[in-house]
Amino acid sequence: MDKHSIIQRIRRFIADETTDDFDALARAICRWQYANLPTLAAFWDSLGWSPDSIDTYADIPAVGLGVFKKFEFFAGGDVVKTFRTSGTSGKGRGASIFDAADLELMNASILANAAQHFFPDGQKTRFFMLVPPPAMAPDVIMAYGMDHISRTWALAEPFCAVGPGRLLLDEGIQRLRQWADENVPVTIIGGSFGIVNFVEGLGKDNAVALPAGSRILDAGGFKGRSRELTRGEFVRICADFFAIPKDMCINLYGLTELASQFYSRGLQPKTPAHWTRVRVCNPLTLEETSPGGQGVPVLYDLANVARPMAILTDDLAQACDDFCFEIIGRASGSAPRGCSLNLEDVR
Repeated sequence: MDKHSIIQRIRRFIADETTDDFDALARAICRWQYANLPTLAAFWDSLGWSPDSIDTYADIPAVGLGVFKKFEFFAGGDVVKTFRTSGTSGKGRGASIFDAADLELMNASILANAAQHFFPDGQKTRFFMLVPPPAMAPDVIMAYGMDHISRTWALAEPFCAVGPGRLLLDEGIQRLRQWADENVPVTIIGGSFGIVNFVEGLGKDNAVALPAGSRILDAGGFKGRSRELTRGEFVRICADFFAIPKDMCINLYGLTELASQFYSRGLQPKTPAHWTRVRVCNPLTLEETSPGGQGVPVLYDLANVARPMAILTDDLAQACDDFCFEIIGRASGSAPRGCSLNLEDVR
């Protein structure tokens, strides 16, 4: 099966999971990747594994994140977009490369995921951005994805409260107060550290009660940063400052190496979209743990056609019921990464 046919099947599956089968699509992707990604094929060959061995998605050998800093994985048409990792480990920056069809597939994944987990009510809102726009961060996948979400659900042009090297505190709080007075729901969207720096830069005396239907989306987390907050502490800070329900504080977990993301609401665990899978595995044996057990997440993403669809992360997670999971930290020895690091020093 050619790449175009695979992508069309996946797009139909994203829109309606009754149209296909996850394992069947995983097998089709693996066969195509084995034939078209020589570095990935060489890795699988070194393990004595081939796509003919696959029964379920769990059989696919995952590629570790560190490999992306040494090799580029891509097979497709003309390159239209390249995203890069933060490179915080000092070993270079990994790349995720997209042609037009790959980018359209990722866009479909981003919007379907957001519709299911972030805007299940279909509410359109004002958007308050605490993440650099794509023009300021053209190779940051979070900036691209959050901009794509805002352009889809925004009532008007989003307001960006990030200037060159600083947060626009005064301008930002004035805009939020204006929208609150107009009783228009607001979506605040940005890196976890950027949101905390904004709130703490203003102080409790400048707290603003946002209208009903407002919500917050953060990404990146705090583990391994100069300051760490628990998820509960972050949610409390946001709920108190903006006067929104805790279950309207939504977290997004994603990787530059993947086209899809994983959402959690309030203090709930993350729920994989139906075109993704997660296995929390023992880091030594890669055997899957039972609910309640801890290990490293292995992520499977059908929207990753031109890049490895099975990724071994360097995070630490706890397995939960119903295939959900919770990120609880970074694996020992792993460098901090992610979008929050980009805003850690922006105040």
